[in-house]
Amino acid sequence: MKKEKILNYLFILFFLFQTSQAFAKISNSIIITVGNLPITHLDLVKEMRLVSIISNNKIDNSNKEQIKNIAAKSLIKRKIKEIEINKYRIKNYNKNDFEKLIKKTSINLGTNEDGLRKIMNSNSVNFEYLKRKFEIDLKWNSLIFELYKNKVVLNMSEVEEKINSEIQKIDANREFLLYEIAINLPEGDLQPTVKKIMDNIKMEGFENTAKKFSISESAEQGGNVGWINEKKLSKEIYENVRNLNTSEIGKPLVLENTVLIIKKMGEKVYEKNIEKVKNNIVRIEKDKKLKMFSNSHYSNLERITQINFL
Repeated sequence: MKKEKILNYLFILFFLFQTSQAFAKISNSIIITVGNLPITHLDLVKEMRLVSIISNNKIDNSNKEQIKNIAAKSLIKRKIKEIEINKYRIKNYNKNDFEKLIKKTSINLGTNEDGLRKIMNSNSVNFEYLKRKFEIDLKWNSLIFELYKNKVVLNMSEVEEKINSEIQKIDANREFLLYEIAINLPEGDLQPTVKKIMDNIKMEGFENTAKKFSISESAEQGGNVGWINEKKLSKEIYENVRNLNTSEIGKPLVLENTVLIIKKMGEKVYEKNIEKVKNNIVRIEKDKKLKMFSNSHYSNLERITQINFL
């Protein structure tokens, strides 16, 4: 009886060993070669999981083949890029762009970097695998820039036209430093109440009058409501204060059941940052040109690279 148990135990161990060996053989089996670089069955499985994570689309029978095809194409493209990167010995890439890619991916999945790591781990994909993918993409961008930076030629008349169009969309922003006195709308004639307030301002000053008569929360600060961007003001208040000089008091405004008296104590103008607009447009146009060179360069490589499906 004891001998039979030992034999059964040895049989189970042998079966498990053979199974694990077979699984390892399948996982490490090469299914595609791209030039001299292999793509294994395990690579494809990991890439399918990554595609599933990034697209937020769980793998099932209805989409398995589609995700498999996307993953295979993605791996082939990465290997072609990797061959070219190694050929030119590209080591450096933009670290800021790398951080942006991690952040963008995290935000798209409704989380932060720590959350992204947890999502990757829960789907059996090492976070380093994602980092490696981004590194190859960014090294490819560095390669394209080095190869074609001197060939990027912009049509400056078109660029200037786009710059002018963009500038027209941007308004100069103004901020006003405002003080207020708010009182309840009196029954009957408004003028006696307004005259009383204005006379008190002449005698005691705007701030003391605000403390004395204003029903607004700003009364304790002498009516000071601080700096306010013009775009946050109602149409009535904006029209009342926009042409006032510093220390000038606007005409009394009746807003629902309140009479509002406003004093402008300062104004700041934020001019259009034309230089920033120009630089941004030029950068976008250069990136478009580099993207064209990138697509063309990749297409040529794809055409001449030997790809075998095993």
